Amino acid sequence: MNAEAKARALLRPAVFTEPGALMYAGNCSDLYEASLAGKVMLSAWTRRKYPGRPLGDALPQVLSVGGWDAARMQDWGLKEHCNEGVKIAYMARGSMILKIDGQRHEVSEGQMFVVRPWQLHQFGDPHVGASQIVWVLFDVGVRRPHENWLWPDWMAWSERDIDRLTTLLSRNEQHVLTASREVARTFHDIAQIVAGNDVVGSETRMRLSISTLLLQFMEQLESQSPQLDADLASSKRTVQIFLDRLSHALDEDWTLENMAAECSLSRTQFSQHCQAITNMTPVRYLQMIRLEAAKRWLSERANVSVTEIALEAGFTSSQYFATCYKRRFGLTPQESRR
Repeated sequence: MNAEAKARALLRPAVFTEPGALMYAGNCSDLYEASLAGKVMLSAWTRRKYPGRPLGDALPQVLSVGGWDAARMQDWGLKEHCNEGVKIAYMARGSMILKIDGQRHEVSEGQMFVVRPWQLHQFGDPHVGASQIVWVLFDVGVRRPHENWLWPDWMAWSERDIDRLTTLLSRNEQHVLTASREVARTFHDIAQIVAGNDVVGSETRMRLSISTLLLQFMEQLESQSPQLDADLASSKRTVQIFLDRLSHALDEDWTLENMAAECSLSRTQFSQHCQAITNMTPVRYLQMIRLEAAKRWLSERANVSVTEIALEAGFTSSQYFATCYKRRFGLTPQESRR
């Protein structure tokens, strides 16, 4: 990939930007507000909207490096969100509940976890426990499983090792594992460098520490002989994730074109995958889940009008909604509600 193409990939926007949408990039505002209130100590170097000391032009592609230290149980948590990169983090002290794509994990001292850009995750249940966490968050140019990973040039790794690391992270989705002594020690080194507050003067040390961490992490993963699955990095998986989350954004003005664009695929590719997964065309599947959602809301929300429910489910008019509803369920929306 040439420099211009790589620059475009790294400027790729987040997949949706608003909470409640299919996928969105969280900016950790709850953590930032808790740090301002003195509830937790935040020590991080960051760029874009992530909270911390600005990186400027140091450490290209690193979105955030550092961590938090919560000496006691907190009254906040980080709601379900996606990142614009891959996060590798270490629990230096304490424990915390981490949810990734609906799976609940209790992360304990000495363990580490990995979150990929398309994975919805939440810290706390609902609040964060007493804990100290250190992390590195990279923008590797991907927002979806099938896209090509682009690691920073300053890592100076061989192409073979870069491919090994990418394969281990993209075709294996083990979320939580125990950190080796070497990995734990390097995370502590990273935390100490960040605590020095000298972004420019410590950039070389940080580059070396992050590169060492990734090498140690890769060797640890390889030593465990993980089961790799090429389907986890396929375009079909991207479509599956989109369809799974489509019910959270029914009121979007979806067309075949913008559904395919959301998955960064052609209309033909998207349609073929959708047909294979659902045995329906994209348009038919979209209407089906809109009607199923509307049927559920009619029974759950007695005080909301049929027109409001129709619009929230993504129908352009209550008349069209009623026609589609009766065709599918054999009753009008009013009859169904009664």
